[in-house]
Amino acid sequence: MEQLEYIKCYWNYIDDETPIVIFYEIDLENERYATRMIEVFSDRKTIPVLEDGFEFITETPVPTIDDINKEDEFFAEIISREDFEEAYRCSVYSGNVWFPKKIPNV
Repeated sequence: MEQLEYIKCYWNYIDDETPIVIFYEIDLENERYATRMIEVFSDRKTIPVLEDGFEFITETPVPTIDDINKEDEFFAEIISREDFEEAYRCSVYSGNVWFPKKIPNV
């Protein structure tokens, strides 16, 4: 049975050309490479990332949420498969896209 993890990663707004949310479907049995990915832009438009002919769509493994959350410009959280599928099927994302306020480590 394939083990998958689903991550929603917020990217602090840079410009309209850069996604502000990225969804990952991660294959835990294959070094955390992503099998599917969706980018959400500031206008809420979604674009699935496709790599025809390749098993994985990322060139490197996707970091854990703990590692992602060490970076100031990112915030990641685990989501359900259902939440991922909903985002993957839509062309305009209706969920939260605003960068969460990060609590500094004390």
